[in-house]
Amino acid sequence: MKRRHIELVRSGSATGLRIPLCVLDATMGAVSTGRAFFFREPLDGAALRSSLARVLKSYPLLSGRAERDANGVLHVLCDDSGVHFEEENSLVDMGSCTVALDRKPSLNTFLPKASVIRLVGQGVPLLAVKLTHLAGGGSVLGVHMKHVLADGKAYTQFLLDWAAEHRGLPYRTPCHDRWLLDGLADGAPPQKGEHNSRFVVASRREKYALLSRMTLRARKLRTTTCRFEASELHAMKQAATAHLPYGWISTSDALTAHLWHLLGPLRARSATSVERLGVLVDFSSYLKEIPENYWGNTITCTELRLPVSEMQDCSLGKTARLIRESMSENTAANALDEIAYLREQRLAGRERKVMPRMLYRAYTNMLQVNDRTKLPFYDLDFGSGTPFRCELPHVPIPWAAQIMPTPEKDGSREVHLSLPKSAAEVLTAEPSWQAHLHKYA
Repeated sequence: MKRRHIELVRSGSATGLRIPLCVLDATMGAVSTGRAFFFREPLDGAALRSSLARVLKSYPLLSGRAERDANGVLHVLCDDSGVHFEEENSLVDMGSCTVALDRKPSLNTFLPKASVIRLVGQGVPLLAVKLTHLAGGGSVLGVHMKHVLADGKAYTQFLLDWAAEHRGLPYRTPCHDRWLLDGLADGAPPQKGEHNSRFVVASRREKYALLSRMTLRARKLRTTTCRFEASELHAMKQAATAHLPYGWISTSDALTAHLWHLLGPLRARSATSVERLGVLVDFSSYLKEIPENYWGNTITCTELRLPVSEMQDCSLGKTARLIRESMSENTAANALDEIAYLREQRLAGRERKVMPRMLYRAYTNMLQVNDRTKLPFYDLDFGSGTPFRCELPHVPIPWAAQIMPTPEKDGSREVHLSLPKSAAEVLTAEPSWQAHLHKYA
């Protein structure tokens, strides 16, 4: 029989402060970001709760609750309402977690329950944790965090700090002053209007229609995971560099170009149509006013467009170089323009209507890429070794690629592709498509 234990973990140091979230945070909506880490050795639930309570003193937002003020601006009340922590003994063993994907238990088995439509209220924790003890040994640590608080980089930093606290190691105190980001727009030219290149101000009807479409079409999607070995990626970059007109490209540029070349024909769009590539980018490195220990959302995106006819004639190296140039256009000035635009929408009372344009384009002609290769998922160590596997929930939008590191840390990578089921079946079942996917193997 399964045994479940649920409690709220608190730091014991409620400040009562109301910390306003910055305008970029507010665009993330109620979505939760999930991770599941698989450990071969068992984790101690009581010890994890104890170290979590201690680290929450440095992360008061995570044990607080989101609320809106009279103007609709999002705040976090640091009242130490607690982190939802669930511990369970499972009948599933480790062997069942490492078999072929279609025979594995659902990842939701190992993730804590998280509301995907609610954000504000005492009953909505901003962080939820689930520890599952597998039959025969081993543990799975599942985590859900509201995206309004942190992007992937900050999310991972919290986990590493928790592990450091658990092991009695020092770590840097994070900076939670969200005004540092909003304040960068002081003195910027007015960014008026309801449209900009990255965001759109949607009506209530448009927003509801988009969210309904995401909910309905999510059932028709399938996540396909493919692994690219280090030698394969090396050959891919060499092939791209051989046809490179000029400049330098990274391995990620070459892999992204390869995926774009592959998935474009899979959509079988006409030669006169246009394909879009959207790549998420962290801008914290080129905004020098933001301290290194700033903890929150510091992401933007870059977009590249090519006619299908031009893509067909474009070499891997040229496409990779175009991607590199597009990434280079994400300057500090562009980030400040975005922040200034979002501040204008907040002042005009339109903050809750702002949505990323990439969500709309996911259902038309865009491949979205989130490259997490440099995030140290596999450095997470609570004293019994690092995880041998990190799994992500399904992305509820089509034509999305998440690039992940691998536990071997040898330069190989995993790509999680969210595709319509028909496209996923073609890619995985037909040898010609598999040969094209791994043409550099």
